[in-house]
This record gives sequence, structure tokens and C-alpha cells, in this order.
Amino acid sequence: MKISKGGNVFPLDFIPEISYMPLSVVITTFKKENVKRPLEGFGVLVPSREQKNGLKTLGTLFSSMMFPDRAPNDLYLYTTFVGGSRNKELAKASTNELKQIVTSDLRQLLGVEGEPTFVNHFYWSKAFPLYGHNYDSVLEAIDKMEKNLPGFFYAGNHKGGLSVGKAMASGYRAADLVISYLESSSDDKMINAGSSDY
Repeated sequence: MKISKGGNVFPLDFIPEISYMPLSVVITTFKKENVKRPLEGFGVLVPSREQKNGLKTLGTLFSSMMFPDRAPNDLYLYTTFVGGSRNKELAKASTNELKQIVTSDLRQLLGVEGEPTFVNHFYWSKAFPLYGHNYDSVLEAIDKMEKNLPGFFYAGNHKGGLSVGKAMASGYRAADLVISYLESSSDDKMINAGSSDY
């Protein structure tokens, strides 16, 4: 990527490299009568220490609890996450292997019995950035670009956090900055145009 400032290439060599973690998302449905301990709520996060108890997933969203119209009335719909920094290689597993892992974890967590009635699998090799020891340098690099490149505004999960809410807040802040910048640029042009009338 090349960015120009005043016709010259603005060097980006100060931006640190970011590591990204892979993630698989496995969508499953189970008949309601086959879920012995259904939980109400958004879902469950699986702490890393639970791996010693055989749990391999990162967590599961109870999608049909949050969005009742997403599944038929006789089914529970679950969205389960596998991989991340905890199990990078497991994120790359086959759909069938992931189905077995997810079913095993849901058996322990919710008492599911039998096989899921539906399975879908999505894989992202670079699902989310890993904010490590160099995260402060990432923020410093973003700040440097915003200070040295008038009209450049950065928004997204690198700057405000991974959650959807924080990413949206980052976007709103950047939009406000863009509007202010454009308004001040427009005001400057009007002032300059007005002064040339004399």
C-alpha cells in the first residue's frame, strides 16, 4: 500500500506487523428434545482452563435464543467458535472433525444427544488481529498517520477494540472527525475565496 503526501510517498515503515488468528465458525442445529440442559441467554464462553476437561471450543452463541426466527420452533440453533490463539491448528480442521468437536463440547455444556440436524462451517485464516506486546506501537503508528496526513482518519477494531460496539464507536468518532475536517476545509476555502474579492 502506498500513501502520498504532497505528491511524495509517505513512508509506512513504522507500522508494526500484526499477527492474525484463524477461526472456524460452526453452525449447528439440534432438536429441542435432544438438548437436555438448554440455557437461556446469549451464549457461553469457554475459559482456556476448561481444556483440561476436554472442551476445545472458544464459546457458543445461542443464536435461536437471541433471534427466535432464525430456526424452526422445534430446533435450537448454535453458533460455535473454534481456533484463535488457543487452538490455531484446530481452526483448520475439516467440517466433519469440527462437527464432532462442537457436538462433544455441546454434549458437556448443554447435554445434547445425537448428531446435529444441520451443520455449516466457515473458516477465516485471518479472523482477528492478535494484540500482543507491540499493541502500543500499533496505536502510535495510527496516531502518527492521523497527525501527519491531514484528512486521514482511522477507524476499526485496531483502534478501539474487537467488539462490534467498540468498532462502531470507533467508526462514529472517525465520521465526526471527517465531518469536522470537511467543514473546516470548506470554511477555509470560503474565507480564501472571500479575501480574493478585495
